[in-house]
Amino acid sequence: HDSQELLAFLLDGIHEDLNRVRKRPYIEDKDCDGTNDEGDAITAWSHYLQRNRSIVVDLFQGQLRNTMTCRNLQPDGITRGCGRISVKFDPFMYLSLPISDDCDTLDDCLDKFCEEEWMGGDERWYCDRCKCHVDATKKIDLFTLPPILIVHLKRFKFGASGQRSKIDRTVQYPLHDWNLSNAKKSGGGVYPLYDLYAVSHHRGN
Repeated sequence: HDSQELLAFLLDGIHEDLNRVRKRPYIEDKDCDGTNDEGDAITAWSHYLQRNRSIVVDLFQGQLRNTMTCRNLQPDGITRGCGRISVKFDPFMYLSLPISDDCDTLDDCLDKFCEEEWMGGDERWYCDRCKCHVDATKKIDLFTLPPILIVHLKRFKFGASGQRSKIDRTVQYPLHDWNLSNAKKSGGGVYPLYDLYAVSHHRGN
């Protein structure tokens, strides 16, 4: 993903040079429970802006909602999770969307990105209520969107032996009026309608 890595490097560098915040306080975001998403998202974004303010943030950054739910699978195979829900709001500068065999459009890739994911085995989650690592589900949603949205298609996959291969599947995308109102979970912020402005096409393996 050389072109995507170059873009990320450039934007990070521009942000650091133009960051209007000189003294950056340490702020620990609290765990939320999903009962006040709008308010919790505003608080998280306010905390982020106390450390990061630049034209890069203004134009290119939005928020993702990351929801973890305890599913604590017992040895008898019956799910007896405590049901604890932990929600965090994370800033993002670009959407890295997966591609699978059933992804024909950009919306298909976005749906794949937002699918609920099972976290088990080595990826088990530490539940503060159960006081141990547990099976859990992870769900990522778009919460607020930036004026300019950068989308990165993850065209490389890794086999069981660690060998990398490129996914050459064609993905259709709209030139005008890509409407993300169904995917965006917050009622505020930028209206989620986008026109395609530019494409970076990386050739080769």
